[in-house]
Amino acid sequence: MADTKETIYVDVDDEITVIIDKVKAANAKVLALVLPKRASVLQSIVNMKLLKRSADSEKKNLVLITSEAGLLPLAGAVGLHVAKTLTSAPEIPPSPAIGSDSETVDEDMSIIPLEPEADEETPDLTKEASLGASVGALDDAAKHASKTDKTLETLKLDDEEEPKPESGKQAKVPKDKHLKVPNFDRFRLFLVLGIIVIIGLIVLAVFALSVWPHAGIFIKTNATSVNTSESITLDPQATSANLASGDIPATQVSEQKTFTQTVNTTGQQNTGNSASGTINMVAVECNGNLPSDVPQGMGVSYNNLTYITEADTSFTLAGAHNKGGGCDSYPASASTPISAQSPGTAYNTNGNVNFSVAGRNDVSGTGSASGGTDNFVQIVSQADITSATAKINASNNSTVEADLASQLRGQNLYPINVTFAAGTPQITSSPSVGAQGSTVAVTEIITFTMFGAKQSDINAIVDANIQSQTTKNQNIISNGVNEAAFKQTGTSGTTDEVTLATTAVVGPNISPGQIRQEVKGKSANAAIAAIKQNPDITSVTIKLSPFWVTSVPGNPSKITVNIAKPSTN
Repeated sequence: MADTKETIYVDVDDEITVIIDKVKAANAKVLALVLPKRASVLQSIVNMKLLKRSADSEKKNLVLITSEAGLLPLAGAVGLHVAKTLTSAPEIPPSPAIGSDSETVDEDMSIIPLEPEADEETPDLTKEASLGASVGALDDAAKHASKTDKTLETLKLDDEEEPKPESGKQAKVPKDKHLKVPNFDRFRLFLVLGIIVIIGLIVLAVFALSVWPHAGIFIKTNATSVNTSESITLDPQATSANLASGDIPATQVSEQKTFTQTVNTTGQQNTGNSASGTINMVAVECNGNLPSDVPQGMGVSYNNLTYITEADTSFTLAGAHNKGGGCDSYPASASTPISAQSPGTAYNTNGNVNFSVAGRNDVSGTGSASGGTDNFVQIVSQADITSATAKINASNNSTVEADLASQLRGQNLYPINVTFAAGTPQITSSPSVGAQGSTVAVTEIITFTMFGAKQSDINAIVDANIQSQTTKNQNIISNGVNEAAFKQTGTSGTTDEVTLATTAVVGPNISPGQIRQEVKGKSANAAIAAIKQNPDITSVTIKLSPFWVTSVPGNPSKITVNIAKPSTN
């Protein structure tokens, strides 16, 4: 025999006869029989003896590789060597009291004495020897003449612990190149990646076949243009559209905006002291009567500056004298105190000066005033308020207009931008006119408004006008409302009047919705042929996208129908 040692693996469902056949078929003299867990076939003393007998008859030495305690007494009873692992030292377990090594089993399963063969001797294996050395000893016993120690090939079993190496040495376990442990982490990674790729392909297929395909159908007909102009009254009180009068229900939205503008003040005010003094008045009377009194609070002026009298002034006959020409001069009975109308040094006189009395050409006075001082401060003037307001009015109100249009669209209404208007502003300032301050903040509160109406009502008015200019065989392809030009012609407190002017397109009675239904799912050529059955259609072009699409999508919402507008009437 070429090999002196061999390892045999027993399956859990192998019968005793199968195991015996494996032993007989082995070419080696020393056999390591690796038993699975719960090997029930060898838990019978009869099967154990049959195995022992077959090995002896083939002149082969068996070592049972197992760690099950239930098999040890049976192995010991028949004299079989046992090792826990392929690297453990084999030994014959203790024999139980019930069994005898001198018994065997005959062909008919009866126990007969077992006589040892004369030319066979059982090797003495010690516990301290390694399985390799023990197997070598068994091999020597089998050959009776070999002097060379040989070891069994050692394998690490999946259900056995790896033997601990001796101190300072690294245990080396030979690898069976025919046995490969699968990498389950790598398998799971490939599995997850495969699932992701499959899902991605499914999503891509859905988009490629259902979402992305689109068809654009471009149709040219013998359509004509119709110019239309219609006067419309936007009335918030109306409940329905009146096609005859052009009145349609309307909604007015509003938005209040507050604007603030700050400017530097330009006004000045003198807060100094006012000059004061006295004057002596003289009245001239030509009819011989005593002149009337000059009341308190009367204005007297000098050098275009006004002073106010602070007491009544009366005239006396004492000291009267003839001025000539039949007129007499009457002096005042006492000096009259005066004070300057406004503070300032300009009201101080340089000695006695002549004063005139407002409204009394017959009275004049002589006197002086002093004590006026200057203290100029900045104040708010009306010019400052006007300047700040002008800057607010120059602001761009396009944002407010866009906000109002958005409000109307949010109510499913068509915004009519020409009705955008700003109300009368409410203007306040801080500080107020005349108050002291270096700057003034002007606040302007304005309410903006805009009208909107249902587009269906506008369409009804315009369509009625268009149909009055067309024949029964013509259909309104586009009434042009979305491109219409509006002009405000009048406004009142509650209504607005506008004029709508646009160009409509009329032509053959073609329904884009019907065309979509007719061509869905067809090839491009079939779709063109179906559309051209209408004699009023002069040209049809179909564009499919993306590039891999070869037919019109089956979903009508993926089909766009464009009916070309004529360039001339």
